[in-house]
Order: sequence, then C-alpha cells, then structure tokens
Amino acid sequence: MIIPYSTDAPLYHLPWVTGGIIVTNVVIFFATTFQVMIGNLEPEQIDWLLIQFNQINPLQWLTGNFMHFDPFHLLGNMFFLFCFGLVVEGKVGNARFLAIYLVSCLLIGAVAQVPMFLMGGQEAAAGASGVISTLMVIALVWAPENEISFFYWFFLFVGHAEARIMTICVFFIGMDVLSVVFSGFAMSGAMGHVIGALMGLPIGIYYLRTDQVDCEGWDVISRNDWLQEYPLLYGEKQRRRDQDKHDEIENPVEKALQVTGGDVSKSQWIGLASRKRKPATTPVKTSSRTSSTAVAPKKKARRKKRKSTEVTPERVAQKCQTHPEFNRLAYVLRQSLDSNNLHAAGQAFLRLDALKIGAGLAESTLMRYATQLCSSQRWVDAIRPLAILIEKRGSMADDACLRLAQIQLRILKRNDHAIATLEKIVAPQDQVIEPEKEARLRKRDELLSLARGA
Repeated sequence: MIIPYSTDAPLYHLPWVTGGIIVTNVVIFFATTFQVMIGNLEPEQIDWLLIQFNQINPLQWLTGNFMHFDPFHLLGNMFFLFCFGLVVEGKVGNARFLAIYLVSCLLIGAVAQVPMFLMGGQEAAAGASGVISTLMVIALVWAPENEISFFYWFFLFVGHAEARIMTICVFFIGMDVLSVVFSGFAMSGAMGHVIGALMGLPIGIYYLRTDQVDCEGWDVISRNDWLQEYPLLYGEKQRRRDQDKHDEIENPVEKALQVTGGDVSKSQWIGLASRKRKPATTPVKTSSRTSSTAVAPKKKARRKKRKSTEVTPERVAQKCQTHPEFNRLAYVLRQSLDSNNLHAAGQAFLRLDALKIGAGLAESTLMRYATQLCSSQRWVDAIRPLAILIEKRGSMADDACLRLAQIQLRILKRNDHAIATLEKIVAPQDQVIEPEKEARLRKRDELLSLARGA
C-alpha cells in the first residue's frame, strides 16, 4: 500500500480547486454511500449517481466520478488527488485546472459508459481514480523530476520515502496496463485508469505547446532533445521561448564577472550597476547685473527635484514587493529553504529573477539561499543571490562581498574580479569601528593580499 501525502513541486497558484474537489467528494460520500452503510438509504436510491453500463446518461459521466464504494476507496483516491492536484493546479491555475478536471470527468464517463452499453454491460463504475490518472500523466509531462513523499506498507515493512513523479507514474500506469492486458481488456478499474492516462497525455502536451503553462524548462519535452524533433510535441513558439530562457541564464558566470570586472554593458541583468546619470548641465553665464539671490532659488529647486527622483535600494525593493507574483514566489522560496529543497528553491528564485523582482527579497532569505547553495558546492548558482545582496547595500552586503570574492578567487580563478568585489568593503569614516566590521575588514585585507600576491 502506498499513500502519497506531499510534493516538492513549487506552487505558482494556491490549490483552492483541489481542496474544494476533495471536500466535495467527502461530503457526497457521507451523504450517499455512508448513509447506505448505516442503513438510512437503500442502494437503489443512489444507483442513479453511478456510471451504469445498461444506459446512456450524460449526468452520470460527471456524478460517477464523485462517488466512492467504501471509505478506503475514498481515502486512497483523495490522497492521490491531493498530491497530483497540487502539481497540476499549482502550474496551470485555478480556473484552467477546474476545466481540465470536469472535462476529464465527462470524457472518461462517456468513454466508459457508451461502449459498455453497446456491448450490453450490466455493471456500474464509480470513483475519481480515472481523472486522477489523467492528472498523474499531466504531472509526468510537466514535472517529471519533482518528488512525491509517501507512506508505504508492505507486510512488515512500514515507513515513508520519496520518489520522482516519473517513477511513481510509470509504476502505477504500468501496473494498470499489465492488469488490462491479462484481463483480456475487460472493463475494470484498471481500464478506467488507462483511459484516464491516455487522456492526460494530449492535455499535458497541448498546454505546453500552446504556451499556456510555464514549466521553466523542467517538463519532459524540454529536457529530452529527441522529443523536440517532433513538431506535434514541440512547436515553434516553445522553441523560441526556451531559446530565450537559454540565452538569459545559460552563462551566469560571464554576466556576474562582467559586473565586477568593470564592464557594465550587461550589469543591469545582475543588478549591480547603478543607473547612468546624465552629466550636469553647464551653468549659464550670467551678467554682472544678475543678482546672486535670483539664481540661488533655481539651483535649490533643481537639487530638490533630483533628490526626489533618486533610485535607492529601498525604493527598488518596495517596487518589487508590489508585483502580484512576489508574495507567492517569496513564500515558496522560504518554504523550500526550510525543507532543504534546493531544487524547488532554485525554481522559485529563477522565476523571481526572470520577473526582475528578486531585489524585494529579505537579506536573510537571500543569504540563506546562497549559503545552502555553497554548502551543496553549487558555487555558480550562488553568484546571483550574492550579487543582489551587494546591490541592496544592507547589513549583509559586506558578508556577500566576502563570499562572492572567495568564489571568484578560488573557484573561478579571477583575481581581478575578486579585487574589484573586495574593494566595495570600505571602513566607515570618523566612526568607531565595531568588532564585526573590523573582522570583515581583516578578512577583506587577507583576501586582497592573496589576490594581489597571486
């Protein structure tokens, strides 16, 4: 027995619809099947809600997917619906997810009922497992590398583990296919699962090909070059989108080094360069008859206007935090860091960076992310959050300079860039130097000596 309970897939949309569908299934179960179990209703009173094979009733195509035969049937389906609903709804959004779910219910009900009616079937079918198989295959197409956490119970072996979505989907769908083959392709629960899985494949590919879902290059097609050779799977729009992303993040080392090395042609990408200011206007010479008191107010007004339009790190951060996607992505990043899930944290950070709102993150969050990347020896990935910290010019800017300089000096072997980064750490003038600041200055001097001596 396997019971999934969580996933590390980043949530770009809160799963309101998934939660609502689970609640609806539970309410319908206690209002129908449970009432039959305790004797308040007769089975014939709720049979019309099942997918009956002796008739054609389009209403049953929908209601049958919300009916379950016993509590274990309900619980098993709801756990799977929760995990795979999170993945699909988290990427495609609430309204589209609801449309996918309901349309899949109708199609699965029709494909199951109509052929069985024509063949004279007398049984009935119910349960959400068919549409869950649809969601499972969509998740396989969109997020094969994300993981599902689950409890397992095999005889005396009990525990919990994690497995990739690809592994779980291949295992369960493979078992259903084998069951259908050995049963002689008879209509059964396994057949319903296979029907649902076959419907999920074109749905997942359609949303990818029409660019209605952004999997940030982690979908099964973008990660397998041989699949991109088929225009039916990989359209020109997808190709242009992936190429743009490839050009943007393919060589972050080069872009970071250009910033610290003095070439500011691409420095806006990494956020370290200040905006170019226009040269001051040459003052107009005035005649001796012009009084100095007449000119002074104008100069003062110009200085005041320039000050009001100055771009500061605080204003940049506030502007980033007003973006409609900021709070959700920042929450995903923090939760991923709390659970030590660097994969999900990286996806959330890349999305924030692509939207140019990473400067709105708190210094502590940026430093935690950079620290975890360095602990995993992902030195190149740590450059970007450290660069944002330096640009914010906050209390952690000096620590970020020291870490970035060490990467440049010891990993990238670029002493000149390390020197440029270390020179950003300056001692305060006419102030008492605090012990922490003094320690950073000593570390700066050590690294400078090392860089210049080499």
